[in-house]
Amino acid sequence: MTAPLHLDWDGLDRDAWDGFVAAAGFSAVEQAWAYGEAVGNVRRGVLRASEPLALVQAFERRLDVVTLVRLVRGPLWLDADEATRLAGDRLVRDAFRKRARRLLFWLPELPAGPEALAHMRACRTRQMVTGYSSARLDLAAGEESLRRGLHGKWRNQLKSAEDAGLEVNVTHGGAQVDRLLDRIDFTRKAKRYAGPNGALIRRFADASHHRSDMTAAIARAGGSAVAGIVLLRHGATATYFAGWTDDAGRTANAHNLLLWRGVLAMKDAGVRWLDLGGVNASAAPGIARFKLGLGATPYTLAGTFF
Repeated sequence: MTAPLHLDWDGLDRDAWDGFVAAAGFSAVEQAWAYGEAVGNVRRGVLRASEPLALVQAFERRLDVVTLVRLVRGPLWLDADEATRLAGDRLVRDAFRKRARRLLFWLPELPAGPEALAHMRACRTRQMVTGYSSARLDLAAGEESLRRGLHGKWRNQLKSAEDAGLEVNVTHGGAQVDRLLDRIDFTRKAKRYAGPNGALIRRFADASHHRSDMTAAIARAGGSAVAGIVLLRHGATATYFAGWTDDAGRTANAHNLLLWRGVLAMKDAGVRWLDLGGVNASAAPGIARFKLGLGATPYTLAGTFF
């Protein structure tokens, strides 16, 4: 380190924050400014020496006499060596430890393995939950190469959906998106599963600098919507955030077509990475197989620490 590290709260404005996220390359949506605005109760910090080196976006929730703090997939670092990252992560941990009655639950952006566990022990934390898994697709390759990278069954389902004559609309707002978000909410409540709700997606869109940062792809058959997906862009990365389909959409393999169109839309917009928003082979093996069928590279983070 050429200068001592320190942690500044509220040390960057919106434009500087967004610029840092873009410069960082692959990033998590939880560290995007618009996501912080959408969730609310956000605290933003900057780890810097002479220049900013990492962003820290955390969320606080008051419960009786304690405040729960969630730091998800942060800090978001530019290039830094291990000694710098360890010093910065210790500053983050100490900043919350010194604040009375704050309990920090921290999912760091560290790949699972003994090195990550040693790093977090050195930050005086202990693991509570084992690793979070997802997958990411590098969009730098050409369209033909990306298509060749699809798993065989997935590619066949995509071809079937293309031949089915589905109408696909890629959009960033309006009545179609509102109806899609309502369907996502209805299905989530009916099936009683946790997941992003429509209100959060609307707030993200409202807080975004660019209308295209929230992209929806909607498939229609016979004039009726049968499936839809939502992608959120943050810098050089986009995240598959939510989806919905009905029986007709499943039969027509509409999600394959929508995700493929989403990939092409993000590529055309200059996005480098698509994060598939979580892969859980134990709890949702079918969804995991579907996401991995896109040819994305799986990854697992070290887990949540306290």
